[in-house]
Amino acid sequence: MKFYAILGLLVFPAKAAVLWNIGVDDSTQDGNGDPANGLNDSATFDGVAFNVSGARESGLQDLPGNPANIGGIDSDAARDVDDDYYFAGVYNTVVDGGAYTPVGEVLVNESFYDRALTANDPNMRWHFNLPDTVAEGDNFTFTIDFYNMNEATPADVSSYDLTFWVNGTQIGDMQPHLDVALSSAQSWNFDLD
Repeated sequence: MKFYAILGLLVFPAKAAVLWNIGVDDSTQDGNGDPANGLNDSATFDGVAFNVSGARESGLQDLPGNPANIGGIDSDAARDVDDDYYFAGVYNTVVDGGAYTPVGEVLVNESFYDRALTANDPNMRWHFNLPDTVAEGDNFTFTIDFYNMNEATPADVSSYDLTFWVNGTQIGDMQPHLDVALSSAQSWNFDLD
């Protein structure tokens, strides 16, 4: 099975601050998802540090997801994780005109996230509110740093083309990635409208 394991980071370089990040570029993949083993991935949101754990993905899920997922070990078919990760905030807007009820207020950052993109689970959605310090016209960079792409031939272009969306608008073009370029992060830049 092919998969991407990722580390996510959103920054706005004009103010030289990291808005949020999940994970550390330490050449390991937490991905345990076992609450008994603790939350081993460091994370920050708007300058506040906390810990999370990647959990093995469990297939495609529709919006809105559950901001109170409880994780579970890889071998547990009933592990509780979905395609939607929520940072603390208020989520009352329906994305893409979908037919679902938004999750509303999320009091704490979610503890578990999908650890990877796979052929059977190619979606990952990160939900966050912007702090009051962010203004229209601010420039952002979203960066993904890969842990493993599991390609049979490292020189092959990955079969995953990543697309980054903000508020229903595609940012930049699809970007393929090569296993031979694994140590290179992949980024998208965009301005807040």
